Amino acid sequence: PGSDSGQFREAATAVFHESRYVRPTWRYQFYLLPILWTGFQYQVQEVEVEYAPPSMTDIYDFLNTLFTKAYLSSECSIVCLIYVERLMDKGKVSLLAATWRPILLCSMLLASKVWQDCASWNIEFSVIYPQYELAAINELERNYVSALSWDMYISQSLYAKYYYALRSLNEKQDFRRRYNTFIQRAAKEHPKDAMNVQMRSDKLRDALQQALSRSL
Repeated sequence: PGSDSGQFREAATAVFHESRYVRPTWRYQFYLLPILWTGFQYQVQEVEVEYAPPSMTDIYDFLNTLFTKAYLSSECSIVCLIYVERLMDKGKVSLLAATWRPILLCSMLLASKVWQDCASWNIEFSVIYPQYELAAINELERNYVSALSWDMYISQSLYAKYYYALRSLNEKQDFRRRYNTFIQRAAKEHPKDAMNVQMRSDKLRDALQQALSRSL
């Protein structure tokens, strides 16, 4: 990311660096002592993580694990995308090699709380990805909603816009025309359950404030 005057802010992006939320990995090195000595010595060193830009397979595998093990519905991906783009736009947070996993993890967690009748608990995501301890996920969620200024609301029209835009991606030919057609349709016709998303997202802010206050 560039300076604070650019599209993204370095300080805001740093809050979502994976090293803040993932348990470190340690390397143990053992040394045999001279024959006249008994026992051994050892050295403990934290393993430095090298972050590389993810491939499509990396992203798919990460999200597919969440969908499969947390029993998430496919519609959660729409809400997830809305929150990711809102974080980038409103929070000035950039998706980088060291931030994409925490951002997607928390976006999907929040999406599940909007969409699912039985929303996933934070501890369930911690079990799925144990490198993220429960306290770390709670902190990540708190930082995420703070970056959004607690703006969790998703209107019917916004959900419809993303819904039809994503549907248009499946069209292999004449994408632009079909995309414009879908967007015009979104202004007139809301997809099924758009009202539920609007109502649940409207209530999510209060629910998160109560839950996160108890986790402090």
